[in-house]
Amino acid sequence: MTHPSIFMGCNRALCISALFVISELFCSFHALDTMTGTQFIVDSENGSLVSSDGNFKLGFFSPGKSQARYVGIWLNKISEQTVVWVANRGTPIKSSAGIFKIGGDGNLAVLCGNESSPLWSTNVSVPAQTSAAKLLNSGNLVLVAKETIIWQSFDYPTDTILPSMKFGGNRKTGLNLILTSWMSIDDPTPGEFSAGFDLHSIPQLFTYKNSVPRWRSGPWNGRTLNGLPEVGGHKDYFSDQIDLVNVTFVSNDNEIYFIYSPKKGDVFSITVLDTMGLLKRLIWDESQRWVKVQVVLQDLCDEYMRCGANAVCNEETLAHCACLPGFERLYPQDLYLKCQETRKKACGKGDGEGFVRLEGVKFPDARNSTLYSNMSLEECERECLKSCKCTGYANVYVDEVGRDCIAWYGELRDMRRYKSEQDFYLRVDAMELVADAQKNTKVHVIATKSTLVFIIVPLVVETLLAALCFYYLWRRNAKRNKGQKQKQQLHRNKLVLDSARSLSPNSSGESGSTELTLFELIMRCIHVGLLCVQDNTKDRPSMSNVVFMLRNETILPSPKKSSFPVRNSEPDSSIAGTKCSINDATNTTFDAYTSQYPESNYGIECLTYHGDLMDTRTFTNAGQDLFIRVNAAELELRPSSGSLDWRPNGIIGRWVHTDTAVDHSPNIAFSLRAQMGRLGWPAFNS
Repeated sequence: MTHPSIFMGCNRALCISALFVISELFCSFHALDTMTGTQFIVDSENGSLVSSDGNFKLGFFSPGKSQARYVGIWLNKISEQTVVWVANRGTPIKSSAGIFKIGGDGNLAVLCGNESSPLWSTNVSVPAQTSAAKLLNSGNLVLVAKETIIWQSFDYPTDTILPSMKFGGNRKTGLNLILTSWMSIDDPTPGEFSAGFDLHSIPQLFTYKNSVPRWRSGPWNGRTLNGLPEVGGHKDYFSDQIDLVNVTFVSNDNEIYFIYSPKKGDVFSITVLDTMGLLKRLIWDESQRWVKVQVVLQDLCDEYMRCGANAVCNEETLAHCACLPGFERLYPQDLYLKCQETRKKACGKGDGEGFVRLEGVKFPDARNSTLYSNMSLEECERECLKSCKCTGYANVYVDEVGRDCIAWYGELRDMRRYKSEQDFYLRVDAMELVADAQKNTKVHVIATKSTLVFIIVPLVVETLLAALCFYYLWRRNAKRNKGQKQKQQLHRNKLVLDSARSLSPNSSGESGSTELTLFELIMRCIHVGLLCVQDNTKDRPSMSNVVFMLRNETILPSPKKSSFPVRNSEPDSSIAGTKCSINDATNTTFDAYTSQYPESNYGIECLTYHGDLMDTRTFTNAGQDLFIRVNAAELELRPSSGSLDWRPNGIIGRWVHTDTAVDHSPNIAFSLRAQMGRLGWPAFNS
C-alpha cells in the first residue's frame, strides 16, 4: 500500500508544473503581437499586445492625472508616457472593467464589463467572421481577414503622425486623414484643433481651429512644403534635407500623401498636434527627453490671412503688413490692413502690363489657382496674360524650372516673406512697372515688348519737358532781342537770371520787364515740373496738358503736398517763457501746441507743431496735454461741454484737447486727427 504522503507530494509537484506551464502560456500570450477571435485583453489583468520589435504596446491606460481608462497604443521603450493612438477617446471607461476583443461580427471593439453594446468599434464589413488583429512594428494596428487588411489605425489617426504612416487622403474614396488635438494632457477627447491636407485643389497642409483655417503651407516644391521656414538650426519641416529622415511626397489622381522614415532605425521621431494647436516634430534625445525640432505656427506671420488679401506679412518689420505692389490701403487710418487696386482696370492690368518678381515669399493660398504641367515660366506668363482674372504665377519646383507652374486667379491670400529660393511673379500695370524700375530694390521687372515701351516713355517725357522749357525760353528771348548777336543774348540771359531774384514788383522799363517775364517763365516750368511728380498719378497732368500749360498763360493748379513732408517743431518765440494759453495760441498759424514741461510746471513754455503730426502713440497713464487745430465740422461731431477733463476729448474754442504722454519712441505713428486719447508727442526737429 502506497503511502498517502507520496500521492500528496506528486500532486503538489504536478500542481507546480501545471502552474508553471499556465504562467508561461499566459506570459507568452501577453507578449504576442496578434489577437484572434478567441482571445481578448482585459484591463484588470493588465493584458496587452506588443509589436515584435518591442517598440509599441497596445493596452489600457490612464492619461496624465485622469483616472479614466482608454485603449491606446504607446511607445514601449520610452520612459515618458507617449501615447500615439487612442481607440475610445470620446467614450472613456470609469473603472478597470474594460475589455478589448474581436466581436462576433469580426470587428474590434471596446466594451465595459458585460455590456453588449461596444463603447467603440472598427465598424467595417468583415467578409468572414474569422478575423485577427495585429500590432505591426510601425505602430499600426491592423484588422486582417483572409490575409487582407480591412481596417488599420493609420487610416484613423488621433493627434500623432508616425514614421511610415501615409498622411494625406484618397481622392477616389474621399478618405482624408485628419489629426485632432487632445482636449488637454489629461483628456484625449477630440479638441478644437485639427490638421490635414486639402484634397480639392493643389495639395496644401492646413491647421484649423474649430474648422477655421489657422495656418497653411504652400504646395510641395520638390524638397519641402513651400512656406515652412527653418527652425532650430535644421532645414525645413517635413524636409528630406534633415539628416534624420527621408521624405516622400505623392500627389496623383488617386491619392495625396507624404510619408517619412528615420534614416537611423534607433531614432524615435513623431509629429504631434498639441493641445495649443501647434504642429510639432519631436525627436527622442539621448538625454531621455523629447526635443522639438520644428514647430508650425511660430510667429504672427504664420497665422492664416494675418494681413488680409493682396498683402504680404514680414516678421522682420515693425508694421508686419504691407500691400502688394499695385495695391494701396483702402482706409489709411484703419488698424486693420485692407488693400485695394491702386488703378482698377476693366481687364487685367491694362496696356503695358507685366510682372514684378517678389523674392523669397510664401506662395498665396492655392485654392484659387491652376496647376500647369510641363510649362516653362515664359509659357506660364503667356498663359496668365490670356485671362483677365489671372493675378500672378510661380514655378512649382525649386530644382526643376519648367516642369510645372501655378497661376493664381483672383485675390492673393495669406502671403508672407521668409528665407526661401522660390519667387512669385505678380501681375502689375505699366505705372507700377515704371515705379519698380526706378527703385533700387530686389524687385526685378519681367517685361514684355509693350512693357518696355512704357518704361522708356516716361524717360522721353522728362527729356521732352526740359527741351520744351528751354525752347520757349529761347523763342521768347529771340523775339524780344531780335537782331542782337547770339553771344550778347546769352550774356544778357545770364545777367537776367542772376538778377531775377532781386527784382522789385515796382520795377519799370523794357529791361526790367524782359527779366521779370523770363523769371516767370522759369518759375512756370518749375511749377509744371512739380505737377508732374505728384505722389498720386491721378493728379499728374497728361502730356497734352503739359504742352498746353507751357504754351499758354493760364492759371496753374497748386501741386499737392509731397508724402515726404519737412517736420518742424520749436518753441514759439512770441510766447516762449510765458503761460501757454488758448488766447495766445489761437492767434498763431501752427497746427498743434502743448506745454513743453510736465503738468506741475504747466504754462512755463509753449511747444508748437507746424505741418503733419508724426510719430505719436497712445498711453493709458497720465501725461501732458496736446491741443490740435481742427475745423468746425470736426467740432460739431464732439460734445460741447468744453471741459478740460472730459474724455477722450475736451473742446476749447477752435482746439481739440487730448491727454497725452511724452514719448519719442520711433516708428510708431498714428493720425492725431483720428486717434484720440493719451498720446505721445509728435516727432520734431528743433
